[in-house]
Amino acid sequence: MIETIESYRPHVIAALTQAGPDGLTVKELRASLGAGEQVIRRILTVLLATGTVRQSLRYKPGVRGAVPRVYQLAG
Repeated sequence: MIETIESYRPHVIAALTQAGPDGLTVKELRASLGAGEQVIRRILTVLLATGTVRQSLRYKPGVRGAVPRVYQLAG
């Protein structure tokens, strides 16, 4: 499991770099990387804990359901 997280980490950071200030949701990261949701979430948890990534909410008026979390590179 750790090998999987370590192998995808640079890809997640590269995808977030390309996204710029808008950031990406887990769903968008899954689509761009072709990785499973749990792997993406674990990588993001590690990156949040180290301060590499920050999390915010993407609220769209008039859209029902949960507000998606958006991940962006910190700094």
